[in-house]
Amino acid sequence: MREKILLNDKMQDFISFLKNEHNLYAPVNEAGNISFKNISSWEEIDLEYLNSKIPPKEVVFPQIETLFEFKINGNDIQIEPPKHLDEKNIIFGIRPCDARALKFLNFFFNQGDFKDELFSKKMENTILIGMGCNTPRSTCFCTSLEGHPFREEDSDVFLVDLGKKFLVKPITEKGENLIEAFREFSEPKKEDLEKASELARQAEGMITKLELEDIPRILDENFNHPIWKKISEACLSCGTCAYLCPTCHCFDVIDEKDEYTNRGRRIRMWDTCQFKLYTLHTSGHNPRPKKLERCRNRILHKYCYYPKNYGMIGCVGCGRCIELCPANNDIRKIIKNFKNIEEKEKMEEITVA
Repeated sequence: MREKILLNDKMQDFISFLKNEHNLYAPVNEAGNISFKNISSWEEIDLEYLNSKIPPKEVVFPQIETLFEFKINGNDIQIEPPKHLDEKNIIFGIRPCDARALKFLNFFFNQGDFKDELFSKKMENTILIGMGCNTPRSTCFCTSLEGHPFREEDSDVFLVDLGKKFLVKPITEKGENLIEAFREFSEPKKEDLEKASELARQAEGMITKLELEDIPRILDENFNHPIWKKISEACLSCGTCAYLCPTCHCFDVIDEKDEYTNRGRRIRMWDTCQFKLYTLHTSGHNPRPKKLERCRNRILHKYCYYPKNYGMIGCVGCGRCIELCPANNDIRKIIKNFKNIEEKEKMEEITVA
């Protein structure tokens, strides 16, 4: 199916159509912060946002999630499975980096012998309507990680904002079925397609390229380098980088029980390796008791362990950890520092030789 044009004055009709059979999550401006909320009208949506503060992964992997509920009756325990898993969702206006991050999470939760059926079911029932980034942030570096501000392939439908209209392109079978059912599209003109291509080129040119070749090896070989002390000294261990990261997936599991009703639930909630309690054993031993070790672990997890285990860097270059870090730590500068260490050592070897 080819591209279509959707005029701005038809967008409310499109939103109403999407909400007929789906929960529609879209970017909403709340006191200056963008987050993805279940909306009911076109007027609620802010499509001029640069990126949301909390990634839209929260739709399918919420910060606090009930795994199941239970009731205790003597020695009998009744398990009640989670509700609403069959509900159909659409994430509208998701940026390419966040759409790609959901593919990463889907891979992670489904690799190995034990699958996360809860996450998989939600993803199966979710349609991603992506939108190109006409004006990326200065902190974005998606093009360094095989991404692009107009990367289409991780979405089911892809939109390009052309001003008073949108170019609409179905990508997957789910996307085609969705678009075919809506009758208010028109055909694009040659200048519409040319403008979309030009916007993509301009957006790519706004992003600084980060050299990541050999970085997993370089980080691995410099595990004990003194620079980690300097990096960790600036870190506050607040967890902002992890909690706002679209690819972070660590969680804790807790049982809550009401002693009066003997009812309870098992929940999982986001957690982060930046917290001291994250690796604390029941014995009292902690393999990463110091901030340096925890700060180093997060960076190595993304840029060293993920490539070793899964063949890809566990980062999509969204820039949230740079934009929102209260200590102004910048992963791009950290990577460059390690690259410089490598280059310096090479030069010293040449001089000695």
